[in-house]
Amino acid sequence: MTDYQAEMDRILAEYTAASRTVREQFIDADERTTRGGTDVFASLREELARTEQEQQHPEETKALEERDRLLREAAERARQRRLAAEHGREVYVSPSDWTEEDEARDEGYGPPKSWLV
Repeated sequence: MTDYQAEMDRILAEYTAASRTVREQFIDADERTTRGGTDVFASLREELARTEQEQQHPEETKALEERDRLLREAAERARQRRLAAEHGREVYVSPSDWTEEDEARDEGYGPPKSWLV
C-alpha cells in the first residue's frame, strides 16, 4: 500500500524546489535588467556630455546641421526623380495643341469632335 503522506511530502518538496528555481531565475533576470538599465543610463549620460561639448562649438554644430540639411535635400531630390520616372510610365503625353476643351472631351464631357467639320 502507498504511503500517502510520504507521496505528498515528495510532491511538496518538488514544488518547493521548482518554485525556488523559478524565483532564483527571476532574481537573476531582474539583476541583469538592473545592470542593463544602469549601462543605458551611463551611455545616455556620456551622450549628453558629448552633446554639451558640441554645443560649446556652435560654428561646428551649424556646419553639421547645414551638411545634414543638404544631404536630406539631395536625398529628397533623388526620391522625387525616382518617383517621376515611375510615374512617367503611367502617364501619356498629349499633343502640344491640346486645349482644355479637348481635355474635357477626353474625360467624357460632351460629344467627340468630328473629323468631318
